[in-house]
Amino acid sequence: MDNLTHTLTGLVVARAGIGQLSPGATLAVVLASNLPDADLLFSLNGSAAYLEHHRDLSHSLVAAPVLAVALAGALCVFKKDARILPIFLASLLAVAVHVFMDLWTSYGTRVLAPFDPTFYTWDLVFIVDPWLLLLLLASVLIAGRVAQASRVASLALGLMLAYVGGRAILHARALEEGLARVPTGPASVLRAAALPSPLDPRSWRFLADTGAVYLTGDLRLGAAATPLRRREKRPETPAVAHVRESSAVAGIFLRFSSFPWLEVSETAEGTLVSWTDLRFEQPERDNFVARVVVDKNGRVTRESFHF
Repeated sequence: MDNLTHTLTGLVVARAGIGQLSPGATLAVVLASNLPDADLLFSLNGSAAYLEHHRDLSHSLVAAPVLAVALAGALCVFKKDARILPIFLASLLAVAVHVFMDLWTSYGTRVLAPFDPTFYTWDLVFIVDPWLLLLLLASVLIAGRVAQASRVASLALGLMLAYVGGRAILHARALEEGLARVPTGPASVLRAAALPSPLDPRSWRFLADTGAVYLTGDLRLGAAATPLRRREKRPETPAVAHVRESSAVAGIFLRFSSFPWLEVSETAEGTLVSWTDLRFEQPERDNFVARVVVDKNGRVTRESFHF
């Protein structure tokens, strides 16, 4: 999720009662709600470094208690009346909530790093969900003006979980309807995804990988079925395989992308090999694209990643 959503969630969690555990607990929860995203600092080394490290170790179960201990220790140094155990528990809860919420999105989170590099993704909500933002913002504003702030905050958290739970039910239906549109039948599908829209919980984007072909299309639950778009994959030649193995950027990207679309073309610089993640593809925009240029001898002369 975006950092505004994480911050507002932290405020609501604190208002629900966690902020009363100790002086400084509210500040701990708000900071810890964003702490896993400290890995955004890797973007200073370029977008490929960002892709390689974002939602990696800092978003894992292993790192959660480490981050909580570090934050609790730092806060207790600067806030002498803070009690370290309650601050640690509040921080640990907030870090865990951050990781849990990131699993809801389509980007993916390596929650089991460093033991398992898999990007786990539940595809339930858009990276910036305006309905969640509205709910959280309203609850923060209302809780600040009433005597029963903890009840308002607890209700907001309950509604948030109910909303995401409802999204999970709709997601399952979207996958079912999408698979029913596959001409060769669901058994031929190696991987499928139903990706959420930011506004309409009934609208989803469906992707299916049948091996040699991608099938893509938009679907709206309950509406008339429309055929999926058939997209023939370009076979990976030995030359392309060499590029994939030689390019650091290509390796990073392909470890991330679950629906990579390969294109090869000749340019004045040399052979351009590019991969696009179909989950984030947008017309007329370079979204999640890795590009590698090689010379006639197959040496990488330029590589880049754009998101």
